[in-house]
This record gives sequence, C-alpha cells and structure tokens, in this order.
Amino acid sequence: MKFIPKIKQIIGGKIPGILKDPKTGLTFNGPFVQDFLGNFFKGTKITKDSKPLEFVPNEQAAQQTLGLTNEYRQPTPSDYSKGLFVRYFVKDGRSGIVVEVGKEQYLRERKQNKLYRRTLKVQWYVTGELEDKVINGYIYPGIRAKNQDVINQAEEALSGISDKLLKDPTQFVRK
Repeated sequence: MKFIPKIKQIIGGKIPGILKDPKTGLTFNGPFVQDFLGNFFKGTKITKDSKPLEFVPNEQAAQQTLGLTNEYRQPTPSDYSKGLFVRYFVKDGRSGIVVEVGKEQYLRERKQNKLYRRTLKVQWYVTGELEDKVINGYIYPGIRAKNQDVINQAEEALSGISDKLLKDPTQFVRK
C-alpha cells in the first residue's frame, strides 16, 4: 500500500451503513479510518499493514444523510385525462442512490446545480392500449412499449434507475 498523507484520511465518524471484516464476514465495531478514495481500514491510521474493511451501505440511512427522500407519487385524475404522468428523479453520483421526488424537490436540486447530483424528468404514459397494434401494416406501439422506451432512455441518463424504481412499464396504466 502506498503512503497516504494524514490530510487525506478520515478517522471514524458516522457512516450510512455498516463495516464488515472481509475475512470473517462479521460486523466490525472498532476504530476505523477512511482514505480519500472511500476505502475503509481497521485502526486509526493507514499504514502498509492496515487491514481493509468492506462497507455495506444502508440505503435508507444514506438517503437521510444525503438529504434525499423517495416520494411515492401517483397520477391524478387530470394526469389520466391527459394520458401522461410527469415523474421526477434525482441521482447522487457519490453514493449511486436514485430516488423519485416531487416537482418542488426536483426544481430545488436543479437550481442548486451540484456537480454530483443528476436530475431527470420523464413523461410516463398512463392511458391507452397496453399492447402494440398493427393497423394497415403499420405497428402502433402500446403503452408497455412506450414506457419501456422511457425506461431505456432513463437508464442511459441515470444508470441504476431501471433496477430500483422503473421496473414495471405498466405501472399506473389504465385502459
């Protein structure tokens, strides 16, 4: 291990998760130090003999620490009459956490313009034919295909969103 100056070491503190000893698999509750890359080690300073620790994040604790809260929103009757439901998402680049937020929090995050936060606004289809239709030899995509396309584009913009939040392309859909 290379020398790491003390200024680039963080001793102890609160972390949004737990530390495990990789050899035993048990939770580590002793003194620890973190380097500037986010790696954890046993003890109060990093030396060539320092033993690494495995960080296991607790997503709820991380969300609270980062000031992000997942907001469960549903389409209103007005959204159903329009056929579209606008959804807002924020991703913290440091932790990889993606949450769905309301319009107010989305606008606040955009205004703050933090380099480590990415925002995304999508239009989610909520009414119409669920499956694709063929009319006069032309394919007209159904809601499932349209929302799957939205999911694919959202995944490109905010990686991890399809694993955590946008799993079902038929969510909120009414015929």
